[in-house]
Amino acid sequence: MARLLFDYRSAYFLITLILVYSFAVGWDNNAHLKLPSLVEDYGHFFFIGLIAAIIANSTGAGGGIVFFPAFVTLGLTTQQALATSLAIQCFGMTAGSLGWLRVRRLEASGYHIQWRWLWRVLAIALPANLAGLWLAQWALPAPAFSVHVFFSVFSLIVGFAVLLRRQADQQHGRWQALSTNECYWLLVMCFIGGIVTAWLSIGIGEILAVVLIFLGFRTNMAIAAAVMISAITVICAVPYHVWISGAVVVEVLMFAAPGAVIGGTLASVLAVKLGASRLKTAMALWIIISALIYLAISI
Repeated sequence: MARLLFDYRSAYFLITLILVYSFAVGWDNNAHLKLPSLVEDYGHFFFIGLIAAIIANSTGAGGGIVFFPAFVTLGLTTQQALATSLAIQCFGMTAGSLGWLRVRRLEASGYHIQWRWLWRVLAIALPANLAGLWLAQWALPAPAFSVHVFFSVFSLIVGFAVLLRRQADQQHGRWQALSTNECYWLLVMCFIGGIVTAWLSIGIGEILAVVLIFLGFRTNMAIAAAVMISAITVICAVPYHVWISGAVVVEVLMFAAPGAVIGGTLASVLAVKLGASRLKTAMALWIIISALIYLAISI
């Protein structure tokens, strides 16, 4: 099984390289001739992708919080920053998902109760999340109020709440099934998360991770679910920006995507080494920091 998983990850890395190269060739047939100047102008995006993916996939909070303000600061428009952030996360969050599946396999015997809920939670959360995502992309313009400020305030509240609960004993996770009310709550929060992700390129991962932790699920499982639903969400969100908005900046994607793949691969290893309490502390601090960053660029 380990060998098979390794083969899947190796195949994914190869597919990533092929896709990034195809984007580059489709964008400019002479891209390889311009490589030295492209490295000089855009090479730093590799490190932005690396750092963002490590943080995003080890906390479940989303890499867009690094990409979006960084890209706007470096001269991209808001639409370009949104579209390019989603495109990069397709690679980084997928790599992170494969890493968390490896953690699930390694922990399955010792924490069977924790991990048996993973697919059920995703089956409940994903349809509502995608409904919110596509509704926002195709039917809902940016609202009159500042989504950035709203999401920042919300993130500060949940970040401090998680920080206060970080010592809760969830070593083996909950054993009982989700109640009907809990399922409704999960559906509503994921629907909102899908809408927010369409507007900001982050939201669903952070929201799902926090909801699952507050419902009593073990931290590793909560973050794994958050990373996996984020991966599916950004993959489903990108076609709109590739074929409709046309706002993906290929030069940035060429360098940030490989960095995001490496960061996503390393993230689950880092998260497991931190342990549950430290991981919840790291996630809470990252949510708070990300909220303050969004608040600063929105005021």
